[in-house]
Amino acid sequence: MIDVLQANKMINGSQCTIVFYVDDNKVSHIDPAVNDQILKIMSDHFGDLTITRGKQHTFLGMDLSFTEGRKVEILMEEQCQEAVDAFGEDVSTPVPTPAQSHLFNVDENDEPLDEKKRELFHSITAKLLFIKPRAKPDIDTAVAFLCTRVSKS
Repeated sequence: MIDVLQANKMINGSQCTIVFYVDDNKVSHIDPAVNDQILKIMSDHFGDLTITRGKQHTFLGMDLSFTEGRKVEILMEEQCQEAVDAFGEDVSTPVPTPAQSHLFNVDENDEPLDEKKRELFHSITAKLLFIKPRAKPDIDTAVAFLCTRVSKS
């Protein structure tokens, strides 16, 4: 899991939340003037900032869309595509679930992966671990199994 620092403070009777992770930050308050004040303080300290406002944002590789009814849609299509592209094999056949019935079948007689494939396997598994809890909980079983194979690759 990544280390994200979150700070909450009541300002003018409403909660203000600031989330920090390296150079990605998110500031939210019901009053846009409060957001402006905080962004001014941050830009005075850190210099020019790239600021987005509205209902669509990208934060830590997640595309966030805030919809009506206080809901948020989280997409990570770019990261998913990067994992597919890095895998380098055709995975375009539709399947009803990421955890097929043969998922846990392992041929213990297979040779370990060479160094290049081992590093690729570790990288893709780590990327999927990042994606899974944020945007693709349906891949949990498959990713959990991949994690058991990382040390054996």
